[in-house]
Amino acid sequence: MNVEKFIEFAKQVGKLKELKRSGWYENADIEKPYVESVADHSYRSALLAVVLADDAGLNSGKVAKMMLLHDLEESITGDIAKPIKDKEDPEKVYARELNAFKKVISYLPEDLQKEYLGLWEEYQEGKTPEAKLARSVDRIDMAIQAQEYFVKYPDKEILKKFSDENDLDKRSPETEEICKKLMEWGKS
Repeated sequence: MNVEKFIEFAKQVGKLKELKRSGWYENADIEKPYVESVADHSYRSALLAVVLADDAGLNSGKVAKMMLLHDLEESITGDIAKPIKDKEDPEKVYARELNAFKKVISYLPEDLQKEYLGLWEEYQEGKTPEAKLARSVDRIDMAIQAQEYFVKYPDKEILKKFSDENDLDKRSPETEEICKKLMEWGKS
């Protein structure tokens, strides 16, 4: 592996440690979300997904890679909140994110670029059991984070919407009960 390129890759993805998750202040009116960065979200999502994948007998290594790769493009595009993305042409959003992802992984050896691009695309398509689980856990982490913020900001009723309006209905069989429970909280 090219050492200089690896270091550049590490610097690029390191930007995720400082990139705050935008949905909390753009959509929930939380002025100062505590230190949750995109990297924080990716870590907890990856850990939760690995546990659920192992429990279900799925390929947890593949799921872990998907979760660690799924938001890398945000080191270039920034964390664009879902309601903003939903107003855009989905093909344009996908193209922008794909190009950014390819740029981030361009520092890596070609064989890894090919593997990681394949995993990222598989995650985006959400058709395999591992991708379905990964996508569901991505949303579960957001719903759990909303609950954690609600404890800190009980006057922010909008946080309850994060449990029922963030695609928890698009769940995998392995996350069915977790999603139902999180959606109940949003209705209370």
